[in-house]
Amino acid sequence: MEKKILSDNELNQVAGGLGGGVLASGSFLSNTGTQLNLLVNWSVQADAYGTKTLYVDVCASSYSLYTVGGGVELTVNGMIYGASANPISYGGSTPVTNCLATFAIPVTSGAVSMSAVWHYNGTYSGVPIGDIRASGVANV
Repeated sequence: MEKKILSDNELNQVAGGLGGGVLASGSFLSNTGTQLNLLVNWSVQADAYGTKTLYVDVCASSYSLYTVGGGVELTVNGMIYGASANPISYGGSTPVTNCLATFAIPVTSGAVSMSAVWHYNGTYSGVPIGDIRASGVANV
């Protein structure tokens, strides 16, 4: 019988993510028509008992941007989670991503629908913008 040595990634999959292995990850982006958009990065990790947690970073992707914060809402499979957005003070001419809020939510296997909203309510490059929304699906 031939033996196979498993990689760390294969060991994590066999053990249900033992040691904090990432089972799935991805991102999705809004389209405001300006250089200011909402970027949502997500990953799913499982502990040694197979319990899965969805980690979500809701971020502002932009050039120069100054905000006092505002509110962020994340809807996961119909459940709404809220957070206060971190303020941003960036005057550079290079595009950056600033994290507004981070969420950790227990999930089960299957399709997980997500929708993030940032209540920006401001102007960017002369364009008035209210809420910025981004949505996507994670297959866990």
